[in-house]
Amino acid sequence: IPGVHWKNPRLAHVGGFEALEQELDYRVPASEIQGGIPPSVRGTFFRIGPGRNRLGDQVFGHWFDGDGMLHGITFTEDGVWYRNRYVRTPKYLAETAAGKIVYRSFGHNAPGGVLKNIGRLPANAANTSLVWHGNRLLALWEGGRPWQVDPVTLETIGEFNYNGGLTFRDPFSAHGKVDPRSGYYYNHGLGVGAKGPQINIYRINPEGEMVAKAGIPVKVAAFVHDSAFAGDYLVYFVHPVGFKNPLPFLSGWKAFNDCVRYNPDWGMEALIVEASTLKLVRRIPLDPFVVFHFGNAWQEGNQLVIDLMRFEDFQVNEVLSDIFHAENEQGGVPWRYTLNLEDGSHRAEPLPFACSGEFPQWDLRYSGQPTRFLFSAAIADNGTNGFFNAIQRYDNKSGALTLHDFGAGRFTSEAVFVPEGEAEGDGYLCCVVYDASRHRSDVVLLDAREEGLPEVARIPLQHHVPFGFHGGYTRRGFLPAAGAS
Repeated sequence: IPGVHWKNPRLAHVGGFEALEQELDYRVPASEIQGGIPPSVRGTFFRIGPGRNRLGDQVFGHWFDGDGMLHGITFTEDGVWYRNRYVRTPKYLAETAAGKIVYRSFGHNAPGGVLKNIGRLPANAANTSLVWHGNRLLALWEGGRPWQVDPVTLETIGEFNYNGGLTFRDPFSAHGKVDPRSGYYYNHGLGVGAKGPQINIYRINPEGEMVAKAGIPVKVAAFVHDSAFAGDYLVYFVHPVGFKNPLPFLSGWKAFNDCVRYNPDWGMEALIVEASTLKLVRRIPLDPFVVFHFGNAWQEGNQLVIDLMRFEDFQVNEVLSDIFHAENEQGGVPWRYTLNLEDGSHRAEPLPFACSGEFPQWDLRYSGQPTRFLFSAAIADNGTNGFFNAIQRYDNKSGALTLHDFGAGRFTSEAVFVPEGEAEGDGYLCCVVYDASRHRSDVVLLDAREEGLPEVARIPLQHHVPFGFHGGYTRRGFLPAAGAS
């Protein structure tokens, strides 16, 4: 219950799912910041997630259905500039005007029965992730095309299709990967080819032009949310999460989410694709499990080393479908997979971890190269462990673990790495922390190098930031033009 002591400590976090209806624009002066913003941090931290999870008394069927809201925090010498905006998708505009659910979404059907839903895909909520690439800021969603947003004002520019490179049949995932050596950006999406389901892979040059596109056939229409970038290779884990029977969805009887199941009898495989040509190199069978997010990956001789967060089943989806009432005490576990390019064998082992968690992150300047540090959101046992409430770091060199627990009633999500020096891991972690006792959020900088990941700066916001999914940081300090309000 926002602003008061919670009756159920396991649900202390649920105020973080409440809507932020206002679109704001203000500055936080340095005098109000606890600690201090390091001189090296003068860029912009972007955050995206559902800005609202219900309309009136109608709760959306799944957390993935919430309308996308972008938050921008630009760090300056005298404080920070904060602004937020909803992405003006057709779904957001129509449902805002109507004051009720209008569109079919991932977790619920549109009102009106079968005839209102048959043949219709879930509406693009533009709420999952973002990328700054090719001098464009794009808001991303799993099952549709990206939406371009102004990086200064966060106003919506419009749906973006890479000059026709993305057709209406080409979903563009929320998790592309940028090669820091070349500046090329790789993304993917589950499509349909002449032989059935396939993973569409897109290669985009540093100027933001799609220069290559390929389709890799897969046996089943699986939910391939993320990918691993291992220098010269892209890796896709086709886990057994998808439609067991798509007919109830296609015919309009059931929502998309109602037809998605964990199907271990499908088996599982890793697809290894050469990044320069988008050609399939090898398929490697794996024992089935569930994976949403990958950490870093790299090549060691004839082997690819891949870090990821592993789930043993799909039960977390039940929590995501009932965010205002469900308790989530268990996240994923970090694992390392080593794939042999020559003989197709593999090894898998869990990594040390302080707590279960999600949203693995690393120093993105070293993507595709061996890295020492892996960071993730974590669920610490501090009495209010119904949601992510800590950040943890694993040291790949020493095996050491360190944890920053935000304390009872304070909750977070993905922490983004902000570089300072040139060495890998030399910098800070930036995240949003929701304080349930105040129903307010802070932007927090942690020192990524030190034991315990100590707090360096805490920037108080004038409101709460609804729990989100992903973010990013750029050294570009986006500020309004001189004279603008």
